[in-house]
Amino acid sequence: MGEKKFTVGAIFSAQHGHIKGHLRTFNELDEIDDIHLCAVEGGELEEITALSSKVVSGTRDLEEFLSRDEIDFVLVCARNDISSDILQKCVDAGKHFMFEKPGAMNANDLRKVAEAAEIKQLTTGVMFQNRWRPEVREVKQARINGDFGNIMTTETRLATSQVRFRNPDGWMFKKDTAGTGILAWLACHHIDIVSYLLDDRIVEVAAMLGTQNPEQIEVEDTALLVVRFSGGAMGTIHSGYHLAGPMPEEMGGSNDALVAIRGTRGYARIDSSHGDSFGMFSDMPGKEPAGYQSKSYNLPGSSAYGGLAGADFVRCHLNASRGDGSSPTSIQDAVHVLEVIDAAVESSRTGRTVKIS
Repeated sequence: MGEKKFTVGAIFSAQHGHIKGHLRTFNELDEIDDIHLCAVEGGELEEITALSSKVVSGTRDLEEFLSRDEIDFVLVCARNDISSDILQKCVDAGKHFMFEKPGAMNANDLRKVAEAAEIKQLTTGVMFQNRWRPEVREVKQARINGDFGNIMTTETRLATSQVRFRNPDGWMFKKDTAGTGILAWLACHHIDIVSYLLDDRIVEVAAMLGTQNPEQIEVEDTALLVVRFSGGAMGTIHSGYHLAGPMPEEMGGSNDALVAIRGTRGYARIDSSHGDSFGMFSDMPGKEPAGYQSKSYNLPGSSAYGGLAGADFVRCHLNASRGDGSSPTSIQDAVHVLEVIDAAVESSRTGRTVKIS
């Protein structure tokens, strides 16, 4: 007999842009047999149920949902202001879980959930699926191999579709439901990626936040951060809803995106605007091939959120919950990202550099 397949659950609130993508991922994973849904705060239960033949139940009662012993693993896709409470209820029910970033309105709220999950030895994960893109993993391995020497700086840039293409009246642009704007929704990915690439934590932040789009929104649409890592490297993180041009039909916006790391013996640049590719240079003695090298991946098509890499990202978390390997992320990664976001908000408000203990 083969390995026992997974029964998964998904908890989602209304107008969350990623729940449809997660259902597509569940559809693609042969490891998943059944899906149970729980719609909270007006979540579109009937619409989401119709997306998968694997859906076997749907409810709007969270307590009933979490009482189902057959659910092995839960994905939470909820508004920022209600996410940490839902995650805590997953912990109380003893459920392994993943969740959509950021997971809470601030680091303190999510840290409490993380501590409770650790006590119960639960597998946790956060949807920082860009870690699992092949070019990101290959650049990280090159850094581990010493190809770049000592890392001096990092740089990230993410300019994406303007606010006018993103439902300016939605919950993502309201202070009470989102907390922050582009920091929580998109800059979080780059905060995580540079921390992941360096295996290091950001310990100091200087930031300027602002609202540059003409729409009347309550959160920042522009975030410029200068950061320092515990190992001494410095970096910049530039994010904004700045691009003219409509949103694509599928998830995601028009993007001008870059991640770069630079060291004493080499550098790498990942330009996500042009698919799965990267460029790299190293002058370490004996490094072959020599000179600047570029590489592109031609991956098979996939409807999963994040493509084949995104599907494998979720698969690895599922397997980790049964003791098969380690999970690519944990809730602690999201806690750190929120620490950086909290520090950026404070720095912008006070005009001072903020240290993260």
